[in-house]
Amino acid sequence: MKKVSIINFKGGVGKTTLSLHLATHLASLQKKVLVVDVDHQSSLSIVVLGPRLWQKCVNEQRTVNRVFQSFCNRKVPMPKDELVIKNAIGECGRYSNSKTLYPTLDFVSAQFELDDTEIDLASTNYGNANLSDWDKRTLLATWLDQISAQNNYDYVLFDCPPATKIVSQNALAASDKYIIPVIPDELSSRGVSHFRNLVQNKIDSKLAYLQSSAQVPPSEVPKNFVATTSLAGIVPFLVKHSGNARSGLTNIHTEQIAALRRTWGPDMIQTVGTNYIAIPEAIAAGVPIWNHGKNLKARRMMAAICTELKTRIDI
Repeated sequence: MKKVSIINFKGGVGKTTLSLHLATHLASLQKKVLVVDVDHQSSLSIVVLGPRLWQKCVNEQRTVNRVFQSFCNRKVPMPKDELVIKNAIGECGRYSNSKTLYPTLDFVSAQFELDDTEIDLASTNYGNANLSDWDKRTLLATWLDQISAQNNYDYVLFDCPPATKIVSQNALAASDKYIIPVIPDELSSRGVSHFRNLVQNKIDSKLAYLQSSAQVPPSEVPKNFVATTSLAGIVPFLVKHSGNARSGLTNIHTEQIAALRRTWGPDMIQTVGTNYIAIPEAIAAGVPIWNHGKNLKARRMMAAICTELKTRIDI
């Protein structure tokens, strides 16, 4: 099983769009896929489940929030697979044939209150401070153990919020790799360097320190905890067209993509994710581009991105 976080501390870079397309691409290959929305904005949850089923999950407390509440409130037990919506896009029922689209794709929803729980996590401690910090950062890994994810899925994808606080750190602590979608502008380009340094030198190293200082025995380390999370790829995304430019892209995006490639070399994927209007239209309909509309260029582009990412994830 491979576990992947789609993450960038900057919002509006296409994390939700990329998460949906990568998940459905993998499911189309008959892979068993679990998608976990850990973004309190719940955009992917509403897209995949539809507003009614999403609200039902929230009302019944069948969201990822329960995993984190189990630490903040000792009266809330660590949940099991009751959080998982099987055949999520089919159960959404937006299309008459949706039940046959991606039967191997399961989903765990987020909810808005996850942002409040993030604050509770930061302020809640029990007993040994280092052990408490370790426990609160490995909750998702512990939950994956609870549902025997390694036996039931080929891939687990985490759609992360635009932040690197405790909830995101949980996703990274359970992930083998992470993917950074980035709009090729100067701010985003600088942000990639900061984020990669943060993962390697802050998040991974802090977890190693907490595990050591709290003297967590190997038998109590979650099986789905990953000590070192590596970069699968940087995805240039939402790139704007320009009909007059030689590259076919705007000058600023052409320049910044070249700068990113000089800096990151093979860490950058080869396919450029250009901004086709057909893609957000498909997202609004609750399905990936290859199940909506007839824009063949957009379909081929997204398929190429997902194919390249799968190869990088599988290495």
